[in-house]
Amino acid sequence: MKVTPTENRGIDESLFQTLCNLFEDIPIHKTLGMRLAYLGPGVAAMRMRVEPEYTTIKGRLHGGIIASLLDDVMGWSFNTLGRFGNVTVDMNLNFFSPVFEGTEIIAEGTVVFAGKSIAVTEGSLWDNTGKLIAKSRGTFYVTKNADIVGAN
Repeated sequence: MKVTPTENRGIDESLFQTLCNLFEDIPIHKTLGMRLAYLGPGVAAMRMRVEPEYTTIKGRLHGGIIASLLDDVMGWSFNTLGRFGNVTVDMNLNFFSPVFEGTEIIAEGTVVFAGKSIAVTEGSLWDNTGKLIAKSRGTFYVTKNADIVGAN
C-alpha cells in the first residue's frame, strides 16, 4: 500500500512535525493502521483501510472501530491548536451507512469550540467514494498540561 505523506494545511511547521511524530508513537494508530491525512488549524483527518479483522457479519466494519476513529480524529483536531492534552467526556455518534472490508475510509474532525477547560468537536467519516458513513460530536476535558512544544 502506498503511504501518502501528511499534508500541512496551515499550522506552524514545528507544531506540525511534533504532532506527526506523536501520532506515530501511539499504539492504537499502529494496531488499526490509522494514518494522518492532513492537519490544519482546528482540523485533522485520518485515513484507514477496513481490514478483515475489524469487521462483523458480512464484512461490515464494526461500529466500535468507527467510534474509535472518530473519537481520535476529533481529539487530534483540538491538538492542532497547539494544546495537546484532552480526554473525552462525552461523544455521540450517528451511523448512516455500512462500510465494508477492503474500503479506504477517511475521517475528519473539526473544533467547534475551544475553551480553557472544555472543547467541543465534530467528526465525519466517509468512504473512498465520498459517501457519508457516520457523524459524531464530542466534548473533551482539556487537561492542565495542554500546551505542547512547537505551539505558537
